[in-house]
Amino acid sequence: MSLEVPVQKSMRSGRLHIAEDIAASKKKRLRIERTLSFSLISLEYLLYLACFWMLFQYRVLPDFGPIDWSNGFSSLVTIPVIGDYALLLGVIFTVYTGILYQRGMFRWNRNVKPIDDTVTACKAIAISFLIALGLIFFLKTSVIYSRLLIFILAVLMTAVFLMTRLLRLGVLKLLKQSSLYGKNILIVGAGKVGAQLRKNLAENRSNTCRFIGFVDDYKSGPGVLGKISHIEHLVRKHQVHEIYITIPSERGQIHKLITSVRKYDVQIKIIPEMFELVTSSVSFDQEFGYPCLEIVRTPLRGINWLLKRSADFIVSLIGIILISPLLLLIALMIKLDSKGPILIKQKRIGKNGASFHMLKFRSMVENAEQLKEALADLNEADGPVFKMKNDPRVTRVGRFLRKYSLDELPQLFNVLLGQMSLVGPRPPLPSEVEQYTDYHWRRFDVRPGITGLWQVSGRSDLPFEEWVKLDIYYIEHWSLSLEFKILLKTIPAVLKGDGAY
Repeated sequence: MSLEVPVQKSMRSGRLHIAEDIAASKKKRLRIERTLSFSLISLEYLLYLACFWMLFQYRVLPDFGPIDWSNGFSSLVTIPVIGDYALLLGVIFTVYTGILYQRGMFRWNRNVKPIDDTVTACKAIAISFLIALGLIFFLKTSVIYSRLLIFILAVLMTAVFLMTRLLRLGVLKLLKQSSLYGKNILIVGAGKVGAQLRKNLAENRSNTCRFIGFVDDYKSGPGVLGKISHIEHLVRKHQVHEIYITIPSERGQIHKLITSVRKYDVQIKIIPEMFELVTSSVSFDQEFGYPCLEIVRTPLRGINWLLKRSADFIVSLIGIILISPLLLLIALMIKLDSKGPILIKQKRIGKNGASFHMLKFRSMVENAEQLKEALADLNEADGPVFKMKNDPRVTRVGRFLRKYSLDELPQLFNVLLGQMSLVGPRPPLPSEVEQYTDYHWRRFDVRPGITGLWQVSGRSDLPFEEWVKLDIYYIEHWSLSLEFKILLKTIPAVLKGDGAY
């Protein structure tokens, strides 16, 4: 009995030290986070104000004569429109800040993606400016606002947002390299999921996480620090801030782990079984008294589908009208270059496995399909596709058309008819679909597209399985911002002509 009491006191004392050390470490980290976050956000809004003031001085103040700057603020309040412009700016900033806050743009521990974040900021700026102008119209103010000031301010706010996000990304990179700050990560389970999680942590440029190691009862080797029973010791030794559990099916072990660790200020995150299904393609529901997950094909449904279809119709119609001279010129070049039809109609497989005839400018000799069998052994692509960098069937004009994807332009008519979309997976040939696995069939959950993630990620240089992964990512994570980003990235990808053959 006399030996048991000191041992118990020692254990409690040890745990108290662990809790104190972790709490002190987290307090220091939070202090650094709050200081840097406040500084960067303050800088961002000061730059917004500086842009507004510069434009106000250039476009508005000259209409009210010279300003006596020696009186400072008292001179400004005498300007008749200063209150109206302050109201405009106040509404813009309030709505803009609310949208960014709701989207988590100010969270320090988020994954910073400058391009994606800037697209979100553009939408927030557009909404905030429209709401501000609508409110002013409703109030019937007599002030005529400078349209040039409003337009340039929106552009400058977008540029400032991008610049501050790049600055934040640079600060995070410096912190990641510094020993003064960091979030130590311990992964439970050194299997496939744990290894992939470690890889993702290492490749993420904008996090300040440090991978400490694995704990696993069945594996050993590099990176494995011990067994699950050693978790408390490892938490104290390495000042662990977050624990990722990748083996939730080991219920007994996980229950003991959570019970032993939850007393400390350590975040515990569990990656669920079949985690690949828990994406945007899953919705939560309740049926017959039980909570359940409903697996849906894509977020591209309802109002999202209507918006995408409307945009496809309008853009394809305008595009056909604008490029009609170019279409005629290409048709003439093809006719003069080689024998055969100008357009070809290929049977392709579209949404839900339905077939349609895809239009393309002819880029090969007239008997290309007959020659394909003789070239089958020279196929340079993996999977159920046929690709050759120096395909002898391609004509001189056809090689140029393929390099810059000009042979795809007639597919705007397919988009207009609703058989295709501007963005989506490429429609395969029936012979290719015959070799598809169940996984590959996921590509048919949406309409096929003229361009897609594959187009802006390497085009024909990508292996087939990578095509499929990109297509499924697009299907499961569809959003207007992703659609817009792909369309924007398609332009430089096509102009470079890399990976097209």
